[in-house]
Amino acid sequence: MRLQILTFGLIVSLSVAGTADAHHTQLQFNLNPTAMETIEGTVNEFDFRSPHVYLYLETEEPDGSTALWELEATSTPNLIRRGWSRDTLKPGDEVRIDIHPAHQPGQHIARVGTVHFSDGRRLSATSGGPPTPPDVRANSLAGRWFGQSNFDQTQLHLTDSPWPLTPKGEAARVAFDGTQNPQVDCIPMTAPSIMLYSTVFDVSLTQDRMTIEGEWLNFERIIHLDGRAHPSTTERSLQGHSVGSWEGETLVIDTTNFTNHGGGNAFEVPSGAGKHLVERLTLSADGKHLNYEWVLEDPEYMTEPVVGDGRWEYRPDLNRQPLDCNPEVSRRFIERMTPRE
Repeated sequence: MRLQILTFGLIVSLSVAGTADAHHTQLQFNLNPTAMETIEGTVNEFDFRSPHVYLYLETEEPDGSTALWELEATSTPNLIRRGWSRDTLKPGDEVRIDIHPAHQPGQHIARVGTVHFSDGRRLSATSGGPPTPPDVRANSLAGRWFGQSNFDQTQLHLTDSPWPLTPKGEAARVAFDGTQNPQVDCIPMTAPSIMLYSTVFDVSLTQDRMTIEGEWLNFERIIHLDGRAHPSTTERSLQGHSVGSWEGETLVIDTTNFTNHGGGNAFEVPSGAGKHLVERLTLSADGKHLNYEWVLEDPEYMTEPVVGDGRWEYRPDLNRQPLDCNPEVSRRFIERMTPRE
């Protein structure tokens, strides 16, 4: 059996701008630090809602006319960890903002980098939290973790993708316009995608069960460790039915019985009843990371299995923030990030 291998470059600092949701924004914005620009103007509106925050800024054009910029930032939990709140900005505030511009020139849309206030303060809008505390180590898979990711757009977005799609999978990719993905209605992605977000995860572990609670869209996964088998294929759920077993220090998770999902394999490719996922979670030797490997099969949409890997960072110092997803904001964000060929 041939495997399609995708290595997800997940070993990055939390202070890097292209972390938490860079896999979304790479499609729309140039996240290369050397491409950053600076604009200044007056705040028109500050929409502090999830899954992504929006800032509208009025600026003066070279010809003296006024332009209204739509500036996208990361999610409210990531901004709160950076010191933001819904009161950080208000209409009428004069600010200077370092931005990641859109790939397509001439658009008044951008990704927020750092906001400079008139009183000399500045706030970063990049993802993550403060630097990793030194000498903090986990002694098991249980604990609070932060997913580290720096996706290339082809890894969750399949424009020019190497993913091995069946004719049905390719047709779904080509026809995708954003509205088919349940995240439009604040329904989370499924594993493995949901495990690859740069966000806070809480893992609890007993002899019979592992529970993974994620900050992104408040998702939850339960992995049964009591030796039970998968139920009938008629019993299906969003995150599927997961059973786990130990191979030495590695937890091997086998998941089937997923419900059909409009973005269950990748952002533009649905998943079907035959989706099968095998994951491996291993604590690193130094106790600072949780290594994540997976093999994904779905014969309805992919001609061969796909393999990926990544890792989480142990971060007991971070708070897991509620993410109250607003469908209006989610729809705006997803329609904006939808690939156009």
